[in-house]
Amino acid sequence: MNRRTFLARATSLWLATLATSCQRAGADSLSLAILANSLPSQVIRTFQQQQGRSVAVTAYPSLLDLFKRLQTWQGQPHTGTNQAGLRWLLGSQPQQLAQWVTLGDFWIKAAIQQALIQPVPGEAIAAGEDQSAPWPQIVRRDSQGYPSDTGDLWGIPYRWSSLAILYDPARLTPQDQPLTRWVDLLRPDLRRRVILPDHPRLVLGIALKAVGASANHPNPEMVVGLQDMLQKLHQQVRVYDASRFLETLIIGDATAVIGWTDDIAPVLRQHQSLKAAIPTEGTLLSADLWVQPATGNDALSPDAVAWANFCLGDDFADQLAIYGHGAAPRWLGQDRSAWPEALQRYPSLILSPETKRTSEFLLPVSPEAEAQYVDIWTALRSNDLPND
Repeated sequence: MNRRTFLARATSLWLATLATSCQRAGADSLSLAILANSLPSQVIRTFQQQQGRSVAVTAYPSLLDLFKRLQTWQGQPHTGTNQAGLRWLLGSQPQQLAQWVTLGDFWIKAAIQQALIQPVPGEAIAAGEDQSAPWPQIVRRDSQGYPSDTGDLWGIPYRWSSLAILYDPARLTPQDQPLTRWVDLLRPDLRRRVILPDHPRLVLGIALKAVGASANHPNPEMVVGLQDMLQKLHQQVRVYDASRFLETLIIGDATAVIGWTDDIAPVLRQHQSLKAAIPTEGTLLSADLWVQPATGNDALSPDAVAWANFCLGDDFADQLAIYGHGAAPRWLGQDRSAWPEALQRYPSLILSPETKRTSEFLLPVSPEAEAQYVDIWTALRSNDLPND
């Protein structure tokens, strides 16, 4: 079974299972707009059993589709989105405004600046909010979306993942030298055999970590060794692709790919000959959060409050690990022994406390720094190699 078929069947099974647990939105329903395959159906069932309330779910194929759904609710124009979401199993009526929406941490700044979301009333969930680093940087922002210790609470993290290297050791030369660092991607046997994300901040972030700098450096043009690292890394790239990179590795068109640990875990289960590593220089982190669409009404419904607190609890964290291969915020920075047994099955995907100290979420940078990142990326991609 190829990767595309596997994903299609897995998504269909997930939606079918989820549909048996959820109902169409109604006056007494909690309504969620989520990323497909990000939330195990067992989590929904547990919440319904504990609260005695129905849950209406609409799943979307990507975080971009969810962001565009937020734009739709605010009447903003956009193009190229899947407006329907995956409603073919969960109901055919246009979706009402959801009470909670999944959004990636990288999208928070744009969502705030476009007035697509509103602050979460902190008093409703203050008892469960994690105040330890790095979460305040992610969820507390000023009115322009920049991290602020005194800013409003704009989201509730419920899972996170790390950027990792997934590779086929049978295609390495020699095979007994595993890939454990970002600089290992420069090995001669990997020339034109690496797939990187088609994303400037991610690729530049990898290169910055490789040379010992911050992925959020305020002046990347001045980082010693960055340009050289980028040019050497570019020579190793077969293609920049954020969608079919796993399939390309599995069918043998690449030797190493870069992806998120929660995407890699099910691949390791299906293809046990593959190996993975979180680079020891430090990596990039990403989190999915629950955000509130902007309504002008600051009050949370009792169901919305119950859901937020449920997602901060033990049952949610355990079931996310067991059924969804996902790591709840509480596991970030913990020793491997503290992680759920379900996640310990993939020790190479566990972020150690030592590596966590040099790992970072991608945070908003100043307009001047952002322009530098764009210029560096544009110059790099202007020298793209032909695909052969």
